[in-house]
Amino acid sequence: MVEKKITSEHFEELLKYRQRKCEKIEKLHYDFDAPVITIRANYPGSEKINDTTSLILSEVSKQFEESFKKKILLSKLCNTPEGPTLFYVVKGDSRTLKENSIFIEMNHELGRFVDIDVYDKEEDYAVTRIELSHEPRKCFLCDEHASTCSQLKTHSTEDLITFMEKQIGEYLKKK
Repeated sequence: MVEKKITSEHFEELLKYRQRKCEKIEKLHYDFDAPVITIRANYPGSEKINDTTSLILSEVSKQFEESFKKKILLSKLCNTPEGPTLFYVVKGDSRTLKENSIFIEMNHELGRFVDIDVYDKEEDYAVTRIELSHEPRKCFLCDEHASTCSQLKTHSTEDLITFMEKQIGEYLKKK
């Protein structure tokens, strides 16, 4: 497998999407007066919309929806430059929602392959793990912080995808 480099066009598309995402979150805050939660697969490389990301999102969202079923006001799936992304509007305290989201990320067998971000209606940024005294997420392949490995490109996209697919295969065998 040949790693595809992110082109300047794709990078520009990603920046524009992130601006639209912020606007969408602000509108949902305005319309519902409640926190917004996004879930997306944390998938390496530029090809983010694929069977793997769809499967990860589908499986993790089942637990998420079961955990928050009485609090979900809106749920919407969007295909984005970051991959398939679920947007939820959920009643509750954003920090408690983030704690529960971290629990899913840490305890669902595929939870390490998703990012669950919680946006408080009163703030311009997502509630962070650090804010809640949690360690930053670890890399799939080593014990370093995931953000460090990502920035330094410590591991190849192929190695990361191979690891993910192996873990997903093992998960599916147990189902």
